[in-house]
Amino acid sequence: MQVLDKTQVEAVSKALGEPGWLLEKRLKALEAFARLPYPSKKDENWRYTDLSEAPLEQEIETPKGLRLSRDQLPEPVRRRLERTDVSGFLVFVGPDLVYAEVPEELRQKGLVFTSLAEALKTHPEKVQSALFQGVYTEDKFAAENSAFFTHGAFLYVPAGLEVEKPLGVFKVLLEGGKASAGRSLLFLEDNAKAAYIEEYLSLDLPPTLHLSATEMVLRPGARLRHAHVQTFGEGVWHFHRQRALLERDSGLNDLVVNLGGAYARSEVASELLGPGSESEMLGLYFGHGRQQFDHYTLQHHTEHHTRSDLLYKGAVKDEARAVFSGLIKLEKGAQKTDAYQANRNLLLSPTARVDSIPQLEIGANDVRCTHGSTTAPVDEMQLFYLQSRGLPRGLAQELLVKAHLADVLSRIPLKALRAHIEAIIEEKVRI
Repeated sequence: MQVLDKTQVEAVSKALGEPGWLLEKRLKALEAFARLPYPSKKDENWRYTDLSEAPLEQEIETPKGLRLSRDQLPEPVRRRLERTDVSGFLVFVGPDLVYAEVPEELRQKGLVFTSLAEALKTHPEKVQSALFQGVYTEDKFAAENSAFFTHGAFLYVPAGLEVEKPLGVFKVLLEGGKASAGRSLLFLEDNAKAAYIEEYLSLDLPPTLHLSATEMVLRPGARLRHAHVQTFGEGVWHFHRQRALLERDSGLNDLVVNLGGAYARSEVASELLGPGSESEMLGLYFGHGRQQFDHYTLQHHTEHHTRSDLLYKGAVKDEARAVFSGLIKLEKGAQKTDAYQANRNLLLSPTARVDSIPQLEIGANDVRCTHGSTTAPVDEMQLFYLQSRGLPRGLAQELLVKAHLADVLSRIPLKALRAHIEAIIEEKVRI
């Protein structure tokens, strides 16, 4: 097994043809990675998670230079393209950008949508001004991603441009046994508007480590709809960290969906840095078998007259587990803040479990903040009522799950994506 060391960092950077400043940032991240321990149950934010079976020390996969035509794309991607309404998209197979379609009319208006490696060559100043602002060395996994990431997407929307249809990135794992590390950088200038969907797919694989990071920089008045949808097959351990930096009057509608893999952890933060900024944070998860989904969220208000609204809802059955830990944090200057946080969970079997910890940390005194959490089993009376009307128990349970998740699904403004998520949930209920 190859050691995760300086030699490997330098090899990745050289293979991608990166500038010296980026190699220097990678090496600093490597120092943090070497210094920081892997988390354990002794750490407060990891006390519900057992990483003893996680493939933590895997060698990082390296780019092979693979390119494909649209007809040669992996079947899971071709199926998704038949049912999605994205106007432009990138497809990564492992560490390689194998295919891209971006409307020429958007390019002519100044939009940049390509791989990070390509953007470093064509728009180096834009990448350098924003990369690592949101995710760098916050913990062991963030540092590992920052040091070893081999691929990723870059989206730049110039000032005033409104992209009507969503843009998409499909990341597919076809081979297991090696770690995959990628990141996305989304940069919207003043009053720009866009929707961005990142989907993660695979078939069942041997134990495989997947690291992803998404950084979002929203300049004054920018508006972004973002979705992170993970439907990995069995065997994948997925660690995702994202952070949005929202300046004055900017807005984010964010959705995190965890449905696949052996384990998935999403750490999602909205930094409300300017007056008038607002963030809507939505989450959906459904676990079966022995899956575990962990969600750690931060609504960080640093300025006055900001607003955030979080709603995470999920269901677990069999021996699946879920964790939600959410923090609303207000600095002293965050007066006139409105902040809401809710987590709702449905238990579909007596052996499923959810741990939910909503939290407030308020440094201002003229604010409105609320939080709440509920976890409960399926209502047997509701099941009995539906069955008494002739529905089989399985179908009755499916209807109750869909009703439980409906208020999150109804807040997803991307219709094709909402239909895709609903179809996967229906399938999981029937397993």
